[in-house]
Amino acid sequence: MAETILEYVQQEMRSFAEHPFHEVDSLVLSQFSYIHLGNLIAPPSAGVVRTPLTLQQLYRAECFSYFFANQPDADRNRLLLEACAASPRFRDIGIAYYAEDFDAAAEKQFCAMTFFLNADTAYLAFRGTDATLVGWKEDFNMAFLTPVPSQEAALVYTLSVAKLIRGQLILGGHSKGGNLAVYASMQSPKRLQSRIREIYSHDGPGFRDNVFSSEGFLQIKDRIKKTLPQSSLVGMLLEHQENFEVVESSAVGIVQHNPYSWIVRDGAFVKRDTLTSGADYLNRTLADWLSLLSNEQREQFVDALYSVISASDFSSFMELRETWPNELSSVMENMKTMDDETKRIMHETLHSLMLMAIKNLPAPMPKRQAPRIFGKPD
Repeated sequence: MAETILEYVQQEMRSFAEHPFHEVDSLVLSQFSYIHLGNLIAPPSAGVVRTPLTLQQLYRAECFSYFFANQPDADRNRLLLEACAASPRFRDIGIAYYAEDFDAAAEKQFCAMTFFLNADTAYLAFRGTDATLVGWKEDFNMAFLTPVPSQEAALVYTLSVAKLIRGQLILGGHSKGGNLAVYASMQSPKRLQSRIREIYSHDGPGFRDNVFSSEGFLQIKDRIKKTLPQSSLVGMLLEHQENFEVVESSAVGIVQHNPYSWIVRDGAFVKRDTLTSGADYLNRTLADWLSLLSNEQREQFVDALYSVISASDFSSFMELRETWPNELSSVMENMKTMDDETKRIMHETLHSLMLMAIKNLPAPMPKRQAPRIFGKPD
């Protein structure tokens, strides 16, 4: 049976002094950042240095109903907390400066926390997209807007924490969290950038094209460590000029985005040379399609799609999972009542996507001629 980050935490007994921090540890802490800790850990405040709690001290049954509320992976996240609290590698890691901001009106879903690996190094983890519609809407907004509110919040968080602690910094996150880690690093002043040792983006989306020519990005690009599952979709969205490595996953398709599907063996990710051909086709199609759309067209399409979905009664995909037949029917009804301009935008944009998908289909293999029997002509 394939090992996951959960088995890795349960089995890895070496300390960071014995076996230095690496990409699997980063994914563990990135996934840990999905746990809700706001009832125990205060946010960064100007001039206020917080005493960290250890991961072992977080193992409190009375807090579980809050820690794991409204999470698609609540059961495995609980097991991850249990494993970290028991692990000689993770249990003494300190955690402080928990910041969370959800604002539906601003289309903002943000959370970050700081892990103290030792006296000299801290890991700033940025939560990825949660199950809320607002969280996904903010992701889609990245197609036409830089910065989105969470990117701005990630920079403010990094600057705030950096003033309160000393030593080297590592930034990282899964999904949107990986994008936020890269954004905060490249927007930080050079003096702070010099303290940033590594930046981890685990299947995090890219950026709009102009970002990659910025001085800030060029300053930190060689410190970015990007990992993608073999059929990555989210991590290949938008433009990407970060070097990346491909990790094997036990799941299929978009479900590979889930970090618990990434395969770990002997304390390291199992790597592949390339993405799958299906992922390459899909990503090439989406990239070519987006290149045809102006920022205005991207915004119109995203807003139109969101208006149809958000007009229904659910606000998160957790709710949708429980009542999806009714909600799907509601979405279909909402589509019927769209105004003519919204219908036109949806139709034209989806039509262009369909044409691009057809255009990018691989050429059919030439038919092989049937062999002649005994070499005789037909």
